[in-house]
Amino acid sequence: MQRNLGALLRGLAGNPSAPPEALVRLAAADIDRTELARRRDLPVQAAVVLADDEDARVRSELAANPNLPAEVQIVLARDVDARVRGRLAEGGEYFTSVGLHAHHLPGPLSHEVYELLARDPQPKVRRALAFNRRLPAGVRARMLDDDDARTAAIAAAEWNPAPTARIGELLSRTTGAFSRELLLHCLDGPLPIEAARGLLADIDSSADPANSAGLLRQIAATVDLDADLTGRFLTDPQLRAAVAANPTLGPGHVAALAHDPDNQVRAAVVARRGLDPVLRESVSVEYDDRSSGNTVAWLLTEDLSEPDQLAFARSRHQAFRKTLAMRTDLSDEAVGILAADESFAVRLFVCERQPNAPGRLLAHIASGWKGYSRWDMLAHKNFPADAATALARSDDPRDRVVAAAHPGLAIETIEALLADGTDYVRRRAATNPSIPTDRLITLLDADESAVVSGAAANRTLPVVTMHQVLDQARL
Repeated sequence: MQRNLGALLRGLAGNPSAPPEALVRLAAADIDRTELARRRDLPVQAAVVLADDEDARVRSELAANPNLPAEVQIVLARDVDARVRGRLAEGGEYFTSVGLHAHHLPGPLSHEVYELLARDPQPKVRRALAFNRRLPAGVRARMLDDDDARTAAIAAAEWNPAPTARIGELLSRTTGAFSRELLLHCLDGPLPIEAARGLLADIDSSADPANSAGLLRQIAATVDLDADLTGRFLTDPQLRAAVAANPTLGPGHVAALAHDPDNQVRAAVVARRGLDPVLRESVSVEYDDRSSGNTVAWLLTEDLSEPDQLAFARSRHQAFRKTLAMRTDLSDEAVGILAADESFAVRLFVCERQPNAPGRLLAHIASGWKGYSRWDMLAHKNFPADAATALARSDDPRDRVVAAAHPGLAIETIEALLADGTDYVRRRAATNPSIPTDRLITLLDADESAVVSGAAANRTLPVVTMHQVLDQARL
């Protein structure tokens, strides 16, 4: 074990079965501790040690950990590096892979930490804090008066429900197109015409109006349209799709735009909430079958009965079928319809989001899809073992690496992967939970560090063996 001790310790730092006392010992190891800092089960003692690490990368990864104790949060909130304070402040969503895509919000920081970060001398730290969805209302309210206009705009944009009484004032304070776009997303109704005219006057007088293209589209999509503004926006090819989505657009214009020669305009009409279903189904729209976009935001939160689900699952419009496939409250019948959809994008979303995705569909999509969600598909409870075996025998190392840790692989297949010509395939194979314990322990003495670190990260490694490694490292 001695010759690859560093690889052993790095592997143990990522082992999901490593007990708390082992993680505390690893916090003092002379290895790259960034992976250790990311662990959601990091003990308080280990977090305290890492918060004092001389490497800002380690402290930054620790600051992004959603499960930090209050005593560590306050240390990081006073860190000398603004990047560390910013990572702590943002409270960003974090990704978990459990056979199904999932994003989670971290728990709240302590109130003392929120107060401290809200007074941070660096605007970029306060801006990061303004994006934090857990920010207490009292702190957020004070941030609406921040000296930095962008910080104030972000604080308002991320408040749910938005402080609509302050939007007009905040729009007048900020001059950046990005901040103004954020604020327009906060409106609980149409943008008043006079406010829109003021924004348009600023854009028209700007030396570089091209920077305001996004803001113009947002105005066209949200303003309480009158005849003059409708005419202005409809004559601009770049704004027709935005005005087609505007809920205040008159029915005559909506009907006319349903036959617009521009595909994006027709797509915007189709996606309008409350559109007559007969008109919607009569409109022809072409969709990019490989795009993750073209979804309908309101459909994600709409209260749908089972007949509604089935109607959208059978819609001629891929945008509705794709969006529906993202919901996790679908009936088995709706999932079955979407799983057989003609669109690759719809079937992909079924595999990425549905806990009851059919195994054969998972296998079919994973066989040709090279995106990051492929790892989730292999971990899905319905993924067939024979399909994993087929991928493990592929000529493409990208296939072999995602299949290498599947628990349904035969030991002969695992051994072949342990001798693979690609080091990251060998490392992944060494993490396979189906490796017998006696064989796994022998891998800790392998000549190659990739195999050693993979074996040390294997969740079936006995705890007594972990402590023997730590004893050998004198930790």
